[in-house]
Amino acid sequence: MNTKKIIGLIGLALLSALAILTVCNSQFQICDLQCFLHPDVWLCNFKFPISNLQCLLHPVWLAAPGLAPATTPLALDSEQFKEMQGMFGEIKDKWDVVKNLPTTCKSLQDENTRLQQQVGDVRRLIAARGSVGPRVRVPGLVSDECARHIAAQFVVHCGKSDMLEALCSVPAQRDALMNFARNALDISTRTALTTTDIPLPVEYSGEIRELISDFGVVRRRMTMYPIGMGVARPARMGTRPAFGSIAMSAAFAEKSPTVNFATLQSHKIGGVVRLPREIDEQSIVALGQFLVRYGAIEFARAEDTWGFLADGGSGYESVKGMVQIARDNAKTVVLASTKTKPSDATLADFRALRRQINKAGLNGRLSAYYLDSTWETQLSSFKTTAEQFVYQRLPDGSAVLDGYPIVWTDVMTPYGTTAVADSPLAVFGALSFWWMGEHGTPRIDTSEHVYFANDQLAVRFIEEIAFDYAAVDATAALLTAAS
Repeated sequence: MNTKKIIGLIGLALLSALAILTVCNSQFQICDLQCFLHPDVWLCNFKFPISNLQCLLHPVWLAAPGLAPATTPLALDSEQFKEMQGMFGEIKDKWDVVKNLPTTCKSLQDENTRLQQQVGDVRRLIAARGSVGPRVRVPGLVSDECARHIAAQFVVHCGKSDMLEALCSVPAQRDALMNFARNALDISTRTALTTTDIPLPVEYSGEIRELISDFGVVRRRMTMYPIGMGVARPARMGTRPAFGSIAMSAAFAEKSPTVNFATLQSHKIGGVVRLPREIDEQSIVALGQFLVRYGAIEFARAEDTWGFLADGGSGYESVKGMVQIARDNAKTVVLASTKTKPSDATLADFRALRRQINKAGLNGRLSAYYLDSTWETQLSSFKTTAEQFVYQRLPDGSAVLDGYPIVWTDVMTPYGTTAVADSPLAVFGALSFWWMGEHGTPRIDTSEHVYFANDQLAVRFIEEIAFDYAAVDATAALLTAAS
């Protein structure tokens, strides 16, 4: 029986008793109207005239002292008596529930208050994290969720190292930073924290990769290949099988293509980013964007340098990039002797570069020219009256040379009139026939010791990559003369 029904039964009982007392007015005497609601409790000691109330509420009352017999008894049939007896017996059984009603109501009020507070916290958290729909990444930036996560990682690491004072000198704001970090990472404050306690989520690692692609070239253009444990060896096509004529009833000659393998062994690259000494709570997303953009730009520069210019030396741990592979396999166009300046290159030299690659790459979907952005001012001079559209600058900032797209990269030799002997001016070809291997995901670690003398904080970015070609004639390089 629920609480509302119990309260209704109590009210009905009181109304019934009041009606009986009123109807019976002054005909009969009752003293000591004991146990009106409970047989063991005396509720009154008054003189009320009533007829045979002994059997109305409880059988014990039949023997109660002080009840006078009535001259005109109140008539109650057996069904009414049983109904009233059952009702008050039920009230007696549920008396403990009725007594505990105030405590139960107070408990419900407290629980409702806690629930309201939790709902408010959830609403604020959802509002702070933005829309629950798919994240839309602005070019050149990561999503606010990713920026918050990176910044929260940094704040928690600083808290673990007792270096929050280096971020903010105001105690209240330091507390706010830690509260933000706990909410963003959905963790409690810990006394010890390592880089493996809060790994970078997969979706945020993907955003960092996309951001590197915004700033770099090889990650965007090459074919990505995951490196597991040890060395990865993707297949590389060798000598092609040549089909030929077969006479009637003659045996088929075996045509076996040769296959060898590329070698992708992860090599660690990265760097350290210095952090501003003080920040405030309002710039927490900006801090995350700063960290990720800085790291992504430097990752992109390092990847492009290795992918284009790695020469197999100790500085590149035996890795060879596109220019060196072109040198080793005679896939280069070298300017005439004494032409050591970038300004000596002509349109004919750029066109000759296309003859060095596989014919399969001579289409506008696969191949492109890769140049430093400073060449933009020189390429327009290749236009003539006969060839007015040899170079076109498009509204979106991209450009086309001789019908092939130009991809700007800052690791190639910039345009100039100063001699730079034996330097790569341009690369042409299909980078999709090159492998870029990657082991794991980019990692971020924090330290307060590396710049201790400068009272600065540092964030270390690390990734493990490798490069190799799937087809040796996929790309070619344009070089200045050696002398």
